Formats: sequence, C-alpha cells, structure tokens
Amino acid sequence: MKANYTFKGAVLALCFLVLPLQAQNLINGINYAIINEGAAVEVAPLPKEGDTDVRYTQASLVIPASVEIGGVTYPVKRIGNNALRNNNNLVSLTLPEGLEVIGNSSLAQCESLPSVVVPSTVNSIEDWAFYGCFALESINFPEGMTTITEHTFQQSGLKSVVLPSTVTSLKVCAFQDAKNLASINLENVTEIVAWSLYGTALSDVVVNNVASIGDCAFARIPTLESIELNNVGELRGWMFQDCTKLKTVKMSGTEILNQGTFSGCSALTEITIPSSVAFIDDWSFEKTAITKIFASWANPATDVVINPNAFGSDEGKINFTWYVPESVYWGWDDFFMGYLVDLFTSVNTIELEDGSVNYLQGILNVENLDGFNVTVYAIDGRSMGSFAVLGESMQQPMHLTSGVYLLHATKGAEKATAKFAVR
Repeated sequence: MKANYTFKGAVLALCFLVLPLQAQNLINGINYAIINEGAAVEVAPLPKEGDTDVRYTQASLVIPASVEIGGVTYPVKRIGNNALRNNNNLVSLTLPEGLEVIGNSSLAQCESLPSVVVPSTVNSIEDWAFYGCFALESINFPEGMTTITEHTFQQSGLKSVVLPSTVTSLKVCAFQDAKNLASINLENVTEIVAWSLYGTALSDVVVNNVASIGDCAFARIPTLESIELNNVGELRGWMFQDCTKLKTVKMSGTEILNQGTFSGCSALTEITIPSSVAFIDDWSFEKTAITKIFASWANPATDVVINPNAFGSDEGKINFTWYVPESVYWGWDDFFMGYLVDLFTSVNTIELEDGSVNYLQGILNVENLDGFNVTVYAIDGRSMGSFAVLGESMQQPMHLTSGVYLLHATKGAEKATAKFAVR
C-alpha cells in the first residue's frame, strides 16, 4: 500500500512539472497547449499570475492554422475551454480552416464581439461557448454540425440563425434570452430541450416530427404570434407560458399537454385540440382569452383525461364553449366538464319529440321533420346515409346493424338531433 501511495505522488509531481511548461507557449500574444497526444495544439488561457487569472485584452485576434513550438509545427485544432473568455475589448476574431472545436466557455462574455465566421472544418461548438456575447449579431454554422449545445448562445445578440440540415438538436438553454433572435429554421430539428428558445424574439414557429418539446422551450416570447406543431407528441410544462401575442395555434399528432402549456397567452381567443390529445394537465389554458375550444373526441369521457384545473382556477379561470362536429355530438351531451357544448355551425337547435325516430326491420321511420335534410351516423362517426324528408311521416329504407346511432337533421337555420338504438 505504501508503494502505491508513493507512486501516485510521483505521478502528481510530474504533472505539476509538465503543465506549466505546456501553458507558456506564447506566440504573438496567444498561448497554446499541446493536445491530442502531441499531434495538435489548442488556444489556451493565458498563464496565471500567482493565483490570479489573466485575460486576453486584444481588440483583434487572428488564430493561425498552425504554430511552431520547439521546432515542431502543430495544427491548431481547438479553441480551448475558457481560453478567450471575458475579453471585453475583442471586436475582431479570425479563426483558421482546420479548426475543429470551439471549446466550453471559450468566448463566453466577450461582450463587444459583433460577428464570427466559423470555419467549415468546425464540427462542435461546445457548451457556453458564446454565452453573454451581447454584441454578437451573426454567426454561421458549418454543415456537419449536429447539435447546438447547452447555454451556447444564451444572452447573445444574435438576430437571425440559419441552421444546416445536419443540426437536429437544441440543448438546454441553447438560445435562451437571445432577445434579438427573430428568425431560426427548425424544419430538421427533432430534439428541442428545455428553455432552448425561451425569451427570444420569434414571431412564428414551425416544428416537425419532435417526440417531446422540453419545459419552457418557447416561453415568454413577447413577439410570438403563431405556432404550427406537426407530429409533435408531447408539450412539456409551461411550453408557451406568457406568450402574450400568441393568436394562432395549429397542432397535429399531439398527445400530451403538460402543466401550463398555454398559461398566460392572453391574446389566444380560440384553439383546436386534435383528437390525438389524450391528456391535458392543470393550468394548460389558464389566464388566456379563450372563448372557443374546438374538439373532436368521439367520446371525451373516455378518450381524454383532463385535469380539474386545466382551464385555471379563481381569477385565472377561463369561460368558454366546446365546439364539436356533428358526427361526434352524440358523445358530448349539452355540457362537458361544466362547459357548454355547441356545434361548429351557428344554427338554432330544435328538440325532437320521443318516438319521432325509430328503426324496424330495415326501415327508418321519421316523423315531424318535413323539409329537413337528414344524415344518420354510427357511434364511431361513420355516415350511414342521407336523405331529404318529404311529408310529416316518412319511411326510409336503410341497413343498420345493432348499435346506437345519431340522427342529424337540418333545414335552413334549424337543426335537430336524436339518438336511437337498433337491437
């Protein structure tokens, strides 16, 4: 055991001897460290003065493609972690072709840097790399990059982002509070993690084929007016919270609305919920201006779970009307969850008297509906046939198997509905 401790101490001593030598390869005011088992170098932080960090202060930096150290030429492959951070004088940065990685926090809080041209050879921009670069208005992303990493452009000054087709993932807080970011293309992005576009300046959003969008990913975007979510399965908590200009929402394939999805979207007056939605969590629609919710579950009592506070409580509770198509109206009755249920069309509804519709031996008997156009629907919404009623009493041949059916009748602004059973 004693020998092992002695060996470890020897290794530590060697490390302390080697690292300072690596950290003092100063060439034209830039420090380099040898990496990749001696095959390349990275731009490194300046050597400390005692226990004090020393920051670069140059207004202009040109990183060469290679440097010579001790008679050996090394390619520059990386901007090292924390290497150039907090240089508030930096207004011009030139990066070489052949560079592969812009490291973690390497340019964080370079608050005066207005733009960066990223070489085509870069395949990774790591976490926090441009965090707090308030003046950074433009940057390019090389084809081949796959991920915008965590916090990378948080609180940056980016105005517009064009992602290459290879970028499929936005990680946590990737562009959070980039308050000038008004444009980004997401058509190839299949992973959007929490807070990734929170507090930006987007006006419209189109997302395709994302299994689950992370918490608050688009929350508190004061300019957001429309969203289109195509085959997006789950909206995580507080997704669009306090997007106060949001007016238009289109969803398809969505299955879950988690807590607070549209909470505080005070300009949202109506919304269509696709029948694919199977769960709506508390506070999803609180503090909105919604007066109409369009839905098409055939039987909402079994097709969807809606938590009691989905529409808010107390001062945040909304008052709205469910609007459903005629083909599913039979499953709703007049109220659902205490909210009025109406049809898509604005017509007067009349009541059919008991016994005015019945079916016997292949014949549908209809009474007191002279002049109405009638459609009969099966319980699953299939149309079984339509006809015009002529006279106060009419017999219409129709093949119906055992089950429950819904009759809809319209005449101008009048509408009638009735359920009947076939045994």
